[in-house]
Amino acid sequence: MHDGGGATNPVKIFANIFISFVGAGGLGLPFAFKTAGILEGVLILGFVSVVSVKAMLMLIDCKYKLEERLDVRRKFKIVSKVKGEDVEEELLKGVESSEASAQNGEASGQRRKGSDESASSKNEIDYSDVGFYALGSKGKVIVDISIVVSQVGFSCAYLIFISSNLVTFVPGLSKNGWIGLMMAPLTLLCLLRHLNRLAIFSLFADFANMFAYSVVFWFDFEHVQNVRIHPKQMSLVGFPFFLGIAFYCYEGAGMILALESSVLASKRPKFRKIFIFALVVVTTLYISFGVCGYLSFGPETESIITLNLPEGIIPELVKSCLCFSLFFTYPVMMFPVVVIMENRLLQGTYKSTSTGNVLRSGMVLLTGIVVILIPNIATLMALVGATCCTLLAFILPGIFHMRIFQESLTRGQWVFDVFLIVMGIIAACFGTWDALKRLFPGLVPESLIFLTTSESPATTDDLQALNALMNGTGET
Repeated sequence: MHDGGGATNPVKIFANIFISFVGAGGLGLPFAFKTAGILEGVLILGFVSVVSVKAMLMLIDCKYKLEERLDVRRKFKIVSKVKGEDVEEELLKGVESSEASAQNGEASGQRRKGSDESASSKNEIDYSDVGFYALGSKGKVIVDISIVVSQVGFSCAYLIFISSNLVTFVPGLSKNGWIGLMMAPLTLLCLLRHLNRLAIFSLFADFANMFAYSVVFWFDFEHVQNVRIHPKQMSLVGFPFFLGIAFYCYEGAGMILALESSVLASKRPKFRKIFIFALVVVTTLYISFGVCGYLSFGPETESIITLNLPEGIIPELVKSCLCFSLFFTYPVMMFPVVVIMENRLLQGTYKSTSTGNVLRSGMVLLTGIVVILIPNIATLMALVGATCCTLLAFILPGIFHMRIFQESLTRGQWVFDVFLIVMGIIAACFGTWDALKRLFPGLVPESLIFLTTSESPATTDDLQALNALMNGTGET
């Protein structure tokens, strides 16, 4: 493999990884700790982080194994068959042409860092390619659908965050009203075919996120002495919910190969150690941030912790920076969605700029409708985490690794692959059931709902009180 371009400095590699995993979604962690309890939350986050790192490193192993086989294919013209499909031949053509990889690399890389990663992602194998090699066309379809749904979920979470905070600035306009106002400008931004113009806003979003975390930490420690420590340590009822949130926070499988590809080829052997160290730092940040926020505000912890901040110039500045930056990050998050949708749906005579614009506009409108139907960011995060994030982060890596390394798997590797698949399926079932229970409480028998007395006041979220009752988040 040629060296190509890419990051060489370990600090820059660490920064790319760190920024990719620390986003606005972490602002919902204090509410998740409120739901599940401190001890349970710490254990779940620690467990999910370890398993997630292992699963993502397995995807990198799959990529390296696939590159070795393609090198052999180039040299000796050996073609293997997967259920009648000339997989290596088709994949080799795709990698050599770099069309699919360039588009996916540009979308994934620019999600956080812009054209730097996209340039180095060309001629690189991506997640869809790994799925194609492991399971044929259906593997690629499953990966593409999962990425589309998860990215749409992230975009919806951004809309909820922005509208929830804008309501505090202009109380006269409802959340749905703000969402309606944002549809037109967001549609125009999503019509852009190249994201280089938005790179500066993505960088600003990264700094805004870290600024927000720092300010919230400051107010946590300033506020904690005046608040009674919420006594909950564990809540089995909140276990599925917190598990979905944890999966959401560690969903990096969809971009791990893009991050690895952003490193100069000669420096990639160092990527594993840097990646593990970065995720240890991220996990420490998540645990401390969630626990401190929950202990500071106790039963009054909101689904978005910034809603707990007092009035003042600094808190308002935090909210303004986050809303502004996330507004311009929205089209970056939607970029891989529209690229995949256009490649899948618009073929032949249907592929044109006008039809592409209609499709892009429709996807933006879809996110607005989803946000109106699911206005609670915590519930949306849990639902996306339990479904697509679980599939991308655990189930598919286990299946792909088992298929690609089937001839050389050790017993330990086989056991871990099976563990990933089984755990992912069970977690997806329980997490999805819990999220749907929150969305449609009437579907759950009253005998299965554990109620406690709640001291929590009404919040800005219409579903907050209902969620607290259904999951025992209040305390006597």
